[in-house]
Amino acid sequence: MGLAACLIGTTNATNPDAFAHDIQAGPRKEKNVLIIGASSLRSPLSELVDGMLESGQFPMNAEPAAFGAPELDRKWNSGKTWDYVIMDAWQFKRGATDAPGFEEAVTAFVKWVRAHSPHCKIILFTWWLPGEPDATKEGVMNVFQRCVDAARQNGIWVATTGPAFTEARLARPDLRVTVSNQDAHPGIHGAYINACSLFAILTGGSPVGLPATITLPGIEKAFSLAPEDAKYLQELAWDVFQRELKHTKPGKE
Repeated sequence: MGLAACLIGTTNATNPDAFAHDIQAGPRKEKNVLIIGASSLRSPLSELVDGMLESGQFPMNAEPAAFGAPELDRKWNSGKTWDYVIMDAWQFKRGATDAPGFEEAVTAFVKWVRAHSPHCKIILFTWWLPGEPDATKEGVMNVFQRCVDAARQNGIWVATTGPAFTEARLARPDLRVTVSNQDAHPGIHGAYINACSLFAILTGGSPVGLPATITLPGIEKAFSLAPEDAKYLQELAWDVFQRELKHTKPGKE
């Protein structure tokens, strides 16, 4: 089914009470996680999330995908059931959450995903206004809230990636949260805090205590930070997640 056809049908709401705990219930079964986006969400984010989940004893299969019907149709037709679908909300209107049609684009995407994996948990990945003058804590929280508003209409979740990333960037200019002052893509520390934020929303648990060096599945190399920097990013990601927890959950079933 393509993106246009997804406008037919109704959405199924997520059960918020089961979200953080369903990976612990019943016989252990590896869950499938699809992380959809462009350069900010591609390698090594999915591998880093996969490695963190393995290290935290929540093994899942995390895979990346580009946003677009051809690649996503291949994922839908791969035979896998997707338990979690993480979508870069920036992609819907290229970073303009206040643009006409943003909420409609979120709704269309949710219908498209649930036509293929009806019971999956859908999570919006919020971003950090790359290169824009309002890439401040207040500006990024405005983006986060608009994503929350769109998510609540569809019974889906919102990751605290944008707020946590921005707070790390502003508080610790010594870290490579972005690639450089001219390139706002995630640097090594930005990728790590994004993965910590996704670990928190996927498991409901704290990333604090995860290793500073993570083996990246399928790449045969390690992703390594100084232990004190990893601890700082883990704690910040968890603090922001807890602070915004009431906003990350679906409003109504």
